Amino acid sequence: MALAHLSDEPTAAKYLAKYGLSDVARVADPDQTLYRAFQLRRAGWRDVLNLDVMRLGFHAARRGFVNRMIPQGDGLRMGGSFLIDRGRVVREFRNRHVADRPDYCEVARPVA
Repeated sequence: MALAHLSDEPTAAKYLAKYGLSDVARVADPDQTLYRAFQLRRAGWRDVLNLDVMRLGFHAARRGFVNRMIPQGDGLRMGGSFLIDRGRVVREFRNRHVADRPDYCEVARPVA
């Protein structure tokens, strides 16, 4: 597993440590080179202001989750998850809106 992020490395290290992910390989991509290569688009207003996003935000707030991080880079760049095998993408998931999440186990399922 490797993560690409838009933050500077010190900020990413602090954030990932908070979630026990300090040892995960990561790439700082503030210029969005990888994001564009994987065709991860920017969110539009419908990706930010929709019922799924509002519902998940409400549930997160009820559980006490508050993200106090100041966003870095392009806060509207959508995420994605990809399984790469022998240099080619064999499984992919591109977020449809900002609250979208893949079935990570399905994306990471071993290639037959």
